Amino acid sequence: MALAPRPCPACASRTTPAGCELPEMMFGLGERFDYLTCADCASLFIREVPDDLAAYYSAPYYSLEVDPEVVLGRPGVKQLVALLGRSTLFGSGRVSRTARVVPVRQLRTLVTLLESVRLAGLPGGRDTRVLDVGCGAGALVFALGLAGMRSVTGVDPFLAADRTLSTGAPVLRRTVDDLDGSFDLVMLHHSLEHVPDPGATLEAVARRLSPDGRVLVRMPTVSSAAYERYGHDWIQLDPPRHLTLFSRAGMETLARSTGFAVEAVADDSSSFQFWGSEQVRRGTSLMAPDSHFVNPSGSAFTRALLRAWDREADELNRAGRGDQAAWVLRPVAAG
Repeated sequence: MALAPRPCPACASRTTPAGCELPEMMFGLGERFDYLTCADCASLFIREVPDDLAAYYSAPYYSLEVDPEVVLGRPGVKQLVALLGRSTLFGSGRVSRTARVVPVRQLRTLVTLLESVRLAGLPGGRDTRVLDVGCGAGALVFALGLAGMRSVTGVDPFLAADRTLSTGAPVLRRTVDDLDGSFDLVMLHHSLEHVPDPGATLEAVARRLSPDGRVLVRMPTVSSAAYERYGHDWIQLDPPRHLTLFSRAGMETLARSTGFAVEAVADDSSSFQFWGSEQVRRGTSLMAPDSHFVNPSGSAFTRALLRAWDREADELNRAGRGDQAAWVLRPVAAG
C-alpha cells in the first residue's frame, strides 16, 4: 500500500489503498478529482484540497442562493414553518409527523432538520444559545427564530456579507474560529464534510461549547447501502466540495480524538440517495435543466418509483443503513 500525501482526516492513518478519480456532478463542470479510501476506517477523502475552494461555491449553490426571508417568510408559509417548529421542538411532534408525508421536498427537509435539533436537545428551551456552523443563507436559523428560539446565530465563510434576519438572528460571514462567546448547541448540518480539517473544526467547536452543551453533526456516510450500490456514482460524493466522506467508524474515531463521545445517532436519509445517484449514472448533473432537483414536474422518474424509494429510505434509516445521519456529540471531561 502507498502512503497518502496527507493523513486520513477521520482517523489520522496514512496508509491507504489506491485512490479513485471522481467527476464534479453538481454543476457538470467537467473536472475530475482524486480521492483516497482509508485502509483503517474506510472513510473517503480528497487527495489534495483545491487552492480555491470558494470557486466551487460561486455557481448558484443552492444553500447560499435561497433567501430564507423570501422562501420561508411568505404569508402562509411563515405561519406553517412556525407551527412545524413549535410542534417539533416543544410539542408532541404530531404536526411534523403529518408533514413528513407531504410530497414537497423542501418541507420534508425542514422537518428532518427540526427533528435532529430535537434529538440533540435544547437545554435552555427557547433561550438555548444555538450556533449553526455552515448555515448557508440561514434557512434553519430563520426557521428556528420563527419557532420562538431567541438566541440563534449562523456562520458561513462563503456568504457574500453579514446579515441580520427579521427574527433578529445574525447570519455572519465567518468561521467558528472567528467567534467569541459560548453556545449550548452547536450544529453542523452537512458542513463538516466541507472543511479541510474536520478535527480542527471540532476542536474549535469544543472551545465555544458550554460545559453541558451538545454538538449536532449531520452529514453523508460511506457506511451505507447507497454507497455500496452506486459506488462512484453515489450522489453524495459531491467532489470537490465534500472533502471527507466519513465512515461511521471514522466519525466515532474523530469524535474521541477531539474530546467527544457519540451520545446518539439517527439515520435521516431520503430518496435523494437513489434518484440523485441514478442521475449521476446517466450523466445528468444535479443542477441540469432536466434534473429532478431542478424540474420535478418533468422528472424522468415516475411517482410510483419515487414513493418506492421513499419507503426504501425509511427502511434503511431504521436499519442504520441510510446514506446520511445525525450524530449527537457530548464533551468528555479530560483526566
